[in-house]
Amino acid sequence: MGLRELKPIANSRARGGGVEVTEIVEQEAEISEQLRRSQSWHTIKEEEGRRRRTH
Repeated sequence: MGLRELKPIANSRARGGGVEVTEIVEQEAEISEQLRRSQSWHTIKEEEGRRRRTH
């Protein structure tokens, strides 16, 4: 799931008058996972670039 697919907390507040803790925790977990994947992808691309420059 991409970051664009996450429901913003502000929209959740407007929808029901309050945000449930579980919803926030789920969003934080999804954001953390996306960040981890993005960092891994950038690390892989940097390593590929280094290999190209050394060969």
